[in-house]
Amino acid sequence: MPSSTAAVWPSPGRFALALIPGFVLTLAAASVWGTALVEALLPLTRALLNWMDGRFGVLFLGVEHNWQDTVIRLQLGFSKAFFLGGHVVLPDPRGALWVTTPVGSLLQPLVIAPAMAAALPGRVAARLTRFGLAALFALGFLVVDLPVTLHALSWDTLAYDVKLNDFSPLLAWNQFMQSGGRLGIGVLMGLITWWMGRRSPSPLRQHNEHSKSIQL
Repeated sequence: MPSSTAAVWPSPGRFALALIPGFVLTLAAASVWGTALVEALLPLTRALLNWMDGRFGVLFLGVEHNWQDTVIRLQLGFSKAFFLGGHVVLPDPRGALWVTTPVGSLLQPLVIAPAMAAALPGRVAARLTRFGLAALFALGFLVVDLPVTLHALSWDTLAYDVKLNDFSPLLAWNQFMQSGGRLGIGVLMGLITWWMGRRSPSPLRQHNEHSKSIQL
């Protein structure tokens, strides 16, 4: 007797065929609206950066385009003196740090999670629902990832300048994200959305179970 897992999980070929149109759609959406989405989040990102660490002041935060890529550019000034790795960092309101990060890298979960969620088995309505839910999860992750990544890049630059090699959760986050962490998170979000759909009984299934109980 075939296992229930085999009946639910698609063959690799069918899964790949279902994944391709989802990726085409999410890549096209990210290409057209991704930069505008990030720009819309920048006021919130600025407020979160100022709240996360009072030693820094955001002097510039914006999206810039060059011949090679579209990046988020951040300029920070030091609003107060502090110690770091045995060095005294003095206040500098003119701006002492410039960091950049590619927009495309930050959008990876938004591209992967909805496509993955929609490609997994289910009815068309269930796939569309999972697509939207995974997109919401990825958007929520972007709201958190954007300020944390920029803050981590700033600390990474400072740590490099003062030759600080101590472990930092913030720098570990940055290393994980740059080493394919966003790809893995996108896949995980897609799988979690599919699992949630399987755990939640559909209205049709509830109707059938209710009909059986009445017949009994």
